[in-house]
Order: sequence, then structure tokens, then C-alpha cells
Amino acid sequence: MRRRELLRGGAGIIAALALSAVRSGSAGASQDLVVGGGAAVTADWLNLRGGPSIENPILDVLAGGTRLRLLGGPVNGVWWRVTDGARVGYVSGDWLAGAVPPEDAAPFDLDLPIPYHRQMTSIWCDPADLQCWIEYVRGQPLGPSYAVQQEIWNWELAHNAGFTVQQWDASPYAVASAAHHWLPERGFNHFIYDDPLQATMTVAWLLANPHYREPSIATIWWGDHYVLVRGVRATADPYQAYPDVKILGVYVMDPNKGRPSWLGEDRFIPIDQWIRRYLTPVSYLTPGSGVPGDVWQGRYVTIQRDWTDSGPTLPGRVNATPRSYEKTAL
Repeated sequence: MRRRELLRGGAGIIAALALSAVRSGSAGASQDLVVGGGAAVTADWLNLRGGPSIENPILDVLAGGTRLRLLGGPVNGVWWRVTDGARVGYVSGDWLAGAVPPEDAAPFDLDLPIPYHRQMTSIWCDPADLQCWIEYVRGQPLGPSYAVQQEIWNWELAHNAGFTVQQWDASPYAVASAAHHWLPERGFNHFIYDDPLQATMTVAWLLANPHYREPSIATIWWGDHYVLVRGVRATADPYQAYPDVKILGVYVMDPNKGRPSWLGEDRFIPIDQWIRRYLTPVSYLTPGSGVPGDVWQGRYVTIQRDWTDSGPTLPGRVNATPRSYEKTAL
């Protein structure tokens, strides 16, 4: 989708954002940390980030002594994905020491190991999402990002459901077509929902289902952007406990690293924010996001693994649920 704002901060801004903690104790106590265990912040304060690097956006600031549960890591030997029972993000293990973990309202936490690639132009968010998704499935890199995303973009423009680029930068049908082209053994479609919570429940089911373990692409900000939904937190397993499960939030990968509103490589978004501020209905008033009367207008839209391998259809799938998948053999 179109990206008109690129961050061109100077070295001073980057250096300021790089500060992750104010020292109150000694660093380097991370040898006592284990996934599933607890930790406490040993600095006066510690930045909680939307991914495992100082380049990722700061989500919040943790006070010294805050107790955390370690959900994953360490990435690159440094970064731990943590929660204090409410917030979730990444912190540097240099400023953590072993401690009793806090209570966590999410017995189920799944974040797929999706490789990260930033989009290489201001408009190629969906090709970057697909590059990450395809590499996750194949378990190997596709090649240089610019060339890969250019090839995916060219395919999308040639399969854009009859729309011009001015009408749809890349329609959800085009994105599903590209996914199917690169992973033809799986089958993909564009999914259209009337209810954002039902859309999220079905995406969570695909993530948690051991037969799939599949991310999805979601259209956010009224059709302005595509992000990859890579994980979910819930009160129970969204696959085993559907529909009697409460989704607490989702993890997303945002490829548009150059935009001031960049969400991060692995951003946790609580469910109320997700369905209120992010997974919003597509609107043709957003440039490059359709025309009045197309099948996506006013609807919540995702690109998902389909229950057949025949490829996307122009009408797409409407108001699908996990029961739609269970009608066919997995």
C-alpha cells in the first residue's frame, strides 16, 4: 500500500533512541534467565520495545524492580520477549536478574519465528509481508529483498482483479494470488468479515492449529497498510478451546520500518486496540484502497490460508469461522 512518509532522522536522534536503560545496578546478570521463568529489572528504568533491537519503537518504560515473565529469547543473545502480566515487548537481558515471575493472564502465548524483512519501497508492504511468510514456510531465504519484492509486486499488478494501481495499490485478491503463486501446495484466499473479533478469532485458530501454524496478513488503518499477524495471546488455546476462548491480543510484524508510525518487528497489540485502532474497515477514502461497491468496502479483510488449494476466488471467503475449515479434511 502507499507509503508517503519516510523517517530521515539524524545520528543524534538515533543515538537518543538507542538508550535502553538507566543504570542502577550491574549489567550482565542474564545467565540466570530461562524461558518460562521470571526476572526483575535491575536498572532505574528499562525500555520495552516492539522487537528485538534498539531500532524497534519504544512501547513503554519499565520501572526498576518490575517483575517480568520471560516468554522467549534471548534473540541475538541479548533480547528477551517479556510480560509484566499486562504489557508485552522486548527488553535487553543486560538489565535483568532472575526473580519470581508475576501472574500472567495468558496461559496461551504463541509467536511464530517469522524472519523479518523491511519493505524496500514506500509501497511494497504486502510483498515484504509475503517474503517473510514464504521464507517462514520454506525455511530458507528467497534472495535479495529488493529483487524478491519487485517480483512479487509485478505479479500482484498483473493479478489485481481488474483494478488500476490508482484504485487499488494491490487488492486483497492480488495479495492472495501472489501467496498462492509462491506456495501453490497450500492454497490462499482473501477473507472478508463483518465482525473484527470473528476475523481475529479465525486468524488465532489458524495460528494455534497444529496442522497449520499459519500467520495471516491483515489490512489495517482503513485499507492503508498490510501487516503480518504472527502470533496470539489468549486465555486458552484458540484451537482446542474455540469458541470458548478470549483473545487477549495479537503479535504483528510491520514491514514499513521507515515510517514514523512503524509498529515494530514483533509488536503485541491488545485486543481492544487491535479491533478499535488497527483492524478497521477498508475505505475507498483511503488513497489506493478500492472503489465504492467493491467487495472489501466497509469490511474487515485478511489474507489467510484457505481450506482448499485451488487458489483465490474473486468473491473471496465471507465471514469464515474455524468450522468452515473443519468441513474439509486437514
